[in-house]
Amino acid sequence: MKEYYKILGIEENATLEEIKEAYKKLERKYKGNNSKTAKNKLNEIKKAYNNLVEKLEEKETKTEEIQEPEVTNEENILNKISKEQIITFCVGLFLGLFIMMFFFPDRIAELKNGEQVAIEVGKNNITANEIYNRIKKASSLNVLAEKVDQIILYEKYELTEEDKKTINENAETYIEQAKQYYQVSEEEFLKSYGFDTKEDYIKNVIELDYLRSKYFKDYMYKIITDTEVQSYYDNNVYGTINTEHILVKNDNLEDEAAKSKATEILEKLKNGASWEDLKNEYRSVITTESVPVDFDSPLESNYKSEAERLTDGAYSTSLVKTTYGYHIVYRKSSEEKSKVESLTTRIKDVISSQKQEADNNLYAKALIEMRKEAGMEIKDTEIKEIYDYYMKTIEEANN
Repeated sequence: MKEYYKILGIEENATLEEIKEAYKKLERKYKGNNSKTAKNKLNEIKKAYNNLVEKLEEKETKTEEIQEPEVTNEENILNKISKEQIITFCVGLFLGLFIMMFFFPDRIAELKNGEQVAIEVGKNNITANEIYNRIKKASSLNVLAEKVDQIILYEKYELTEEDKKTINENAETYIEQAKQYYQVSEEEFLKSYGFDTKEDYIKNVIELDYLRSKYFKDYMYKIITDTEVQSYYDNNVYGTINTEHILVKNDNLEDEAAKSKATEILEKLKNGASWEDLKNEYRSVITTESVPVDFDSPLESNYKSEAERLTDGAYSTSLVKTTYGYHIVYRKSSEEKSKVESLTTRIKDVISSQKQEADNNLYAKALIEMRKEAGMEIKDTEIKEIYDYYMKTIEEANN
């Protein structure tokens, strides 16, 4: 398990919340980058996160077994699925079926005062109104957000064939991850979220998440100013740096052994051994790869900093440590940076990520703003009170 903590960059005594927070930051960093390196890194991050969460949840379950009643298999599945993988949890169908069950006329008795009986416990009755009001308080926020956002976003965006392809691929990825990590069938996965078909799941969860993300990206592009873009360009942007590295991984070898082997290679390089000869001599214990480094490359900061520090044709004089192991970096060449006009979108993506790291509630704030602009007005006083409290909590979170 130690390597999983390394991958997420956290201590081995990290709490569940700290693990989730580290995962969120790393996912935002690599998500959307289609390079092979970024995809591999994202898969590695997800694997580490899922394993650590599962480990901690199993530990908590064992601790609570004496006090907590046994839960069903469906509940276990629902508790284990990562909320970071699926931002929107659809409870609309549950709510509809639940209310229908209690209010269907030919199935429900009535008390003298007209309240419908849902449950009898000896001589005591629990009315449908009592249950409905509790459900409304517990679920109204999710249902409201889901239904309102669907109306707004379907009016705002028309999904292209490419969009639909991506949405379906995302759905397949989430389902396959659930099947792989939690040993459930597709039917069990869908059932645990309250869906009879994959199509319903895709439309109400994955598609909505995709549209929300699409809106959020547009929202961020709108609020990031030209001044911010120019400032970032002047201070942080550079042309592509072409590097190659020798890496001694610390997964096959113990960390100290990997460091020792990398030090041995580095000393030979300093004493005049050729780069190519060393690659050949140590090919059984090293990984070598050409890595282009850009200002927005999804690479670990230590590696990027070393690439920036070196001059063309120079090698590292000390080892570079990342979560993968120990690197020796060779800066082969570099290119002039492009004009700001051609890099604006990429710069905005970086600034957007930085703003999200500074404010974890920025995504929620954007959706709140979207509903305001659409003229959403809540007529139900109890639901309005719940939503207003939610807005206040979000808006004050980073103040």
